[in-house]
Amino acid sequence: MEMENYIVMTRSGNETNDTVITTSPPVYQPRPSLQDILNQYWEYRFAQAFGVYVFPIVIFFGTIGNILSFLVLCRHAMRTTSTCVYMQAIAVMDLAVLYINAFRKWLTILNEGKDISTKSETACIIIHFLSYFTYDLSVWLVVAMTVERFIAIHFPLKAAQMATPSRARKVTLLLFVIFVAINSQLFWTVTIDDREYCVPREAYEEFHDKVMPWLDAAIYSFVPFAVLLTFNILIIYDNRRATMRRRSMRSQNHRNRNDSRQQFHQRLTAMLLSVSFSFLVCTSPKVIFMSIREYAFQFIVDGKVNYQGYASYLMASRISDFFLYLNHSINFFLYSIHGQRFRRELRRMFCCAREGLRRLSTISQSLDGTANSRVTSDTSMGSYRFRNSNGIVNNNPAYNSTENYV
Repeated sequence: MEMENYIVMTRSGNETNDTVITTSPPVYQPRPSLQDILNQYWEYRFAQAFGVYVFPIVIFFGTIGNILSFLVLCRHAMRTTSTCVYMQAIAVMDLAVLYINAFRKWLTILNEGKDISTKSETACIIIHFLSYFTYDLSVWLVVAMTVERFIAIHFPLKAAQMATPSRARKVTLLLFVIFVAINSQLFWTVTIDDREYCVPREAYEEFHDKVMPWLDAAIYSFVPFAVLLTFNILIIYDNRRATMRRRSMRSQNHRNRNDSRQQFHQRLTAMLLSVSFSFLVCTSPKVIFMSIREYAFQFIVDGKVNYQGYASYLMASRISDFFLYLNHSINFFLYSIHGQRFRRELRRMFCCAREGLRRLSTISQSLDGTANSRVTSDTSMGSYRFRNSNGIVNNNPAYNSTENYV
């Protein structure tokens, strides 16, 4: 940008002094961006660093844990109970949640807020549908598993008929259909606007602004939270009564032939309680955040944008998201701590893998030894058996191989 020099004329009495003053051009200062403004607040810097460095750690350990959980639960010894059917489905859904939501949010942070769901209208619809669907199904599988455990403890005579693997598969399929139906409205209620934002269509703006947030909160957080808390208390109460009853029978010198079976159910109950309570603990920050966000964070104060309020909102959102993703990453560790059979099958799986590698190495060495002895025997008969691609005899031993044998 070219700037003109300014000529200032000064006069003193009858004498005219023409003085030329050359000034430097004024420095152009660009308008600060939103990120530059937010970087002034420690809350925003903390939120950015937290998302960049902590989210991939949760994704990494969650990926390994869910894959190992699924492989162990697919073993023959683990497929005999309906609980394992639910746990298999939970491992798959937890892995989907981590990559459709946590991994996508991590990429958005790295790309300075550019979400891959805004690439096209198709991406917007599919990604948001999968996001809501995987969240809902993963949570309600835990609810179904907890309710079934309550039935097995409170109605032990009916448990053999109701808590079966086939029934667990039917319940899983039913939940799958229900949440596909509930979230299918996203296929016609969202779109991409001119600014490349994924927004609700004009006819459904009121639904997404006033109904959808509370519907989502009820399905994923509030209702499962209340159901799990209630049934966990009932399970603990019934389990305590059963334990006291068994102790009373033992004190009266009654033999209990089902002690081993009852101990198995106790350990299984303890493992499921740990999964349920981890959900309650890890989702509590998100429930609290969703309940108070409209009142605790003010984005407009006295007609001006409150950037610090937005930075505080972003920090609270990232922390609550972290606990949410943590809930979908730690089930493997809970199974390993509380599940004796799970630990045993995990050890067997690794032992079988090592044994398989050892056998493969032994077979490979045996085949190599057989091949070497055959080549030695064949080459001793003369090099006339080995031909090149032109049918010309090649007397070079380095060229000869069993693949060219005719």
